[in-house]
Amino acid sequence: MIDDRPEFIQQHISLQPYNTFRFDYQAEYFALIESVEQLVDAVAWARYKALSITTLGGGSNLLLQGDVSGLVLINRMKGISRLAESASHVEVEFGAGEVWHESVVWAVEQGLGGIENLALIPGTVGAAPVQNIGAYGVEVKDAISSIKVFDLSDLTEQILSPGECAFGYRESRFKQEWRDRYIITSVTLHLQKQPSLMLEYGGLKNVVPDGAGIREVFEAVCEVRRSKLPDPLEIANSGSFFKNPVVDADTYHAIKAQFPNLVAFEQDGGWKLAAGWLNDQAGWKGYRDHGVGVYEKQALVLVNYDCDKANALLDLERRIKGSVLEIFGVELEREPVLLGAAQCQ
Repeated sequence: MIDDRPEFIQQHISLQPYNTFRFDYQAEYFALIESVEQLVDAVAWARYKALSITTLGGGSNLLLQGDVSGLVLINRMKGISRLAESASHVEVEFGAGEVWHESVVWAVEQGLGGIENLALIPGTVGAAPVQNIGAYGVEVKDAISSIKVFDLSDLTEQILSPGECAFGYRESRFKQEWRDRYIITSVTLHLQKQPSLMLEYGGLKNVVPDGAGIREVFEAVCEVRRSKLPDPLEIANSGSFFKNPVVDADTYHAIKAQFPNLVAFEQDGGWKLAAGWLNDQAGWKGYRDHGVGVYEKQALVLVNYDCDKANALLDLERRIKGSVLEIFGVELEREPVLLGAAQCQ
């Protein structure tokens, strides 16, 4: 192989435009990938140069803490195709580089249900299974039919079933042992022609009128999310920063006895506590210092006002987790993925 870098691969590129916290760290090598052919060329070159490979989508579930060595790929492979259709469902393949919210809009405009509750979640289609995104009682795993991936070990494409992905609460094998093996190139969703609406979470049933369809649910979700969550284009953030912790019944009842207004939902024999409520009760909502803070309308969201580096935000995370553990005896877990060589504190 000729030791020449493909022309679409750049060197020493700032990742500030490619993460919604807008932290300014550099990629050693960088490429926007718009096709499988480009992906093959980029991966083959990186393998030849013995470089690590990191793939990003919209950068909305990412916490950069330093420069990223090796090759950073930004997945921009797009396309929407109907693959199969029955009386009740349509199988639709979405390119991994499609913007997730725009894909939800497309489905709603086609009258296809199943993902309307997931409106306005930032990021790309390819990132959705990695995190198993969810909102208002719906998780993306419930709509996934199959996932097409590029195998970095042998440079081939494969198709995975949902059962192989070990989906859990904001978890999947893509986030764990498959992190350095597969790059998602497309996701096929099983969408409903006669949608079954999910209105039991987040007060949706109080704002969606009787007899409503998926468009009304979609609009209600957008209205609720806009009222509570900052637009990453206006205030740098990654959406929900902490997972809602799940505790056993004894822990739940002990906390409930001390804090009668505890917000929690029963789940699989345990209880899912609202992390935003915990942070709020610990006094963090609206906090601001050293260029970072906690969003004034939702204590689950950490925001970056004017920092180029992640140090202050990481320190804020540490302090929030410590206070919640001290007050409630509950340990919070970060939702965004940490990436990059750690910087000096």
